[in-house]
Amino acid sequence: MMNSYRQNKGRNGRVLAATALVLLLFILDVFTGGSIRHKLRGGAVVVSQWSGRALTSIRSSGILSTRASLEAQNRSLAEELAQFEERAGGYEALRAENEQLRALVRLVGVSLLSAQGVTAPVVSSVRTSPYGTFLIGAGAEDGIARGSLVLTGGGFVVGKVTDTGDHTAVVAEIFAPGASIDAVIGSAAISAQGSGGGNARAKVPRALTIHINQPVTAPELGARPIGIVGSIASSSASAFQDVFIMLPVNLHSLTYVYILPISD
Repeated sequence: MMNSYRQNKGRNGRVLAATALVLLLFILDVFTGGSIRHKLRGGAVVVSQWSGRALTSIRSSGILSTRASLEAQNRSLAEELAQFEERAGGYEALRAENEQLRALVRLVGVSLLSAQGVTAPVVSSVRTSPYGTFLIGAGAEDGIARGSLVLTGGGFVVGKVTDTGDHTAVVAEIFAPGASIDAVIGSAAISAQGSGGGNARAKVPRALTIHINQPVTAPELGARPIGIVGSIASSSASAFQDVFIMLPVNLHSLTYVYILPISD
């Protein structure tokens, strides 16, 4: 109770002191003809002007940018980033396409392809057909005929033209599912059984030495390469070893191929 009494007494004393100060200022203002009021008003004006300038400076600095404006800036930056990523993706696509075309130009220059051929775009993915066929953007009007060989940029035969339109042609893969082709690995004559997607398998006597990445050629295609040895599986209980053959290029990623007349 004594502490409460002391607190109330101190608070009442401060109130009385403030009241006395106000009364004193009022009396002085009366005797001085209002000069104190003028000074106080001038001080208030100065404080108001200073706070206005400070607020203007803060606003111009962007510190008080609203959340909406920041979100708008973020959206704008995100859109610019997406545009840059799109341009970068387009550049990469053009670079890859240019590399394939350059490879085909080199392919045309080798003696194996001394005759005139046609470079054609692949207009349908291998994945779109379960029969091991795809469509190219060149046809009879471009000099494409049935039986023409279709080669990758590395010179591997990937298929044959089986049907033509005016400006399109159907290509059947050499390694289409269920397809079979006589081939040679080293000195071994084999029969490669296609399994689709640029892959095939064959049985080779265990006595023959076969190496990974060894080329596989096809006599009926002018001894041109049709793949490489991807892996080998053998068992001591069998007189043969299983050889898995693959194209050294992702068939699904082909965008251009080279068409060579069968007579060559």
